[in-house]
Amino acid sequence: MSSSPPPEHRPLLSLSDERERVIQQLSEHFANDRLSLDEMESRMELAYKASSVAELQRLTADLPSAAASSVPAPLPAEEALPAIGADRERMFSVMSESSRRGAWLVPQRLDLLALMSDTTIDLTQATLPTGIIDIHLRSMWAAVKILVPPGLQVVNRVSSVMSSVHGGGEPNDSEPRDRAEPGGWRQGTVIRLSGWALMAEVQTKVRRRERLPEDTE
Repeated sequence: MSSSPPPEHRPLLSLSDERERVIQQLSEHFANDRLSLDEMESRMELAYKASSVAELQRLTADLPSAAASSVPAPLPAEEALPAIGADRERMFSVMSESSRRGAWLVPQRLDLLALMSDTTIDLTQATLPTGIIDIHLRSMWAAVKILVPPGLQVVNRVSSVMSSVHGGGEPNDSEPRDRAEPGGWRQGTVIRLSGWALMAEVQTKVRRRERLPEDTE
């Protein structure tokens, strides 16, 4: 059984690389409810102020499974792929640009954590379940855009602190509703946005379904 090399033989970590790694770990712990918002903000602030690798490593030393969180264990073959039609999913975006577009199956609840990122959730071609679809946002220093088809009701209950939150309201009955096309939805389907935005931008926009190549054949 191999043991980890002694400290004097380990490769030196640059301060910027270690800061990025620690921020990633803190974000993952926050996403898994191991850190409160106050703890997250406090440790993030210390991470940006840290002047040595040792200071950064102390910020995650007390967290559970901190050493293993950056390298997840492989899943068994039967669990490698999420179940189709799952009632709840998580979307995680940290210091990146991410999107969910095209023909995809929307869960009844979608939890989104966006940290210093640009995230787009496009529902215009998605298959939506009936009833209330909860999209729960936790957005910090990020931009989140939600695109919905015409006529779909959006209830916006996102709390904001030093943020810009726009969109939501009654369906526009003047817009056509083509339920025969892929991504169609039934009357009574509602998108309910909840959660919070901290120094972030959250926009909900109405966009017609873009015509796919097979639609023109």
